[in-house]
This record gives sequence, C-alpha cells and structure tokens, in this order.
Amino acid sequence: MRVFLDSSVALAACGSDRGASSYLFGKSECGLWELLVSPYVLSEVEDNLLDLPPAWSIAWKKYRSCLSVVDDITILPHAVVFPASKDRPVLFSAFAYADLLLVLDVADFGPLMGTGFYGLPVMTPGGFLKGLRESGVLPRL
Repeated sequence: MRVFLDSSVALAACGSDRGASSYLFGKSECGLWELLVSPYVLSEVEDNLLDLPPAWSIAWKKYRSCLSVVDDITILPHAVVFPASKDRPVLFSAFAYADLLLVLDVADFGPLMGTGFYGLPVMTPGGFLKGLRESGVLPRL
C-alpha cells in the first residue's frame, strides 16, 4: 500500500516516538506500506523544523530515510473544489501516486475525511491504524 504523508504527520512523528505517526515510520520497513512524500512536503517539514527543538531535527534525519519521494503534482484533469490552496500540491500528489493520504491538518483536510477525494481515502494516522487493527491486518496493542 502506498501511503502519502502530509508534513503534519512527519512533524508529529519527529515530536513524539509514541504516537501513530511515529508508528507508521517504525513499521514501514515491514513492507505493509510504503511512505511517500513530495519535494513540497519535504520543504514544509524542513521549514517548520527551523522553529522546533533540535531533537525534532535529529528524529527527522532518521525518519527521512524511510520515505520515497515522488514528483510534485500541481494540476489535475478533474474539477477541484479545495479551498486550502497551499495544500493542493499535497492532495494532488497523493491522488497521483498513493492509495491513501494521511494528514493531521483537520482544519484544511477535514472536509475530505470520510468522503475522500475522487476515491482517494483521506484520514488521520490513528484512524488508519485503527482500521487495520479492526480488520486484523495489525495486531491489537
């Protein structure tokens, strides 16, 4: 499964090694999913790390190696109503390359959670992992 991450998920993993976001990185080596980002997402993460504690940058160096980088997509051949224009490259790149988009930015992506985007599921890392546990793909903790 190809899972596209918004910068909010990568940053959350850097800030805590106990949450769903860091779990995704830790288990990516098991082959259940491939974590994808685009250069736009990498830039957002790196810009935000400048304002965060140094420990977050150290964690990022570890997590960065778990990511596959795909090209940024900035236009689609579909009608799109998505008011968060700064997040369109995230949504469009996820749509082009992934089976799922994971975000923590509920303010911008919230309207897509539960409904998706042209068949692309949009959810939080916790919701994604909960669904995998309920379906028996992942063991319950």
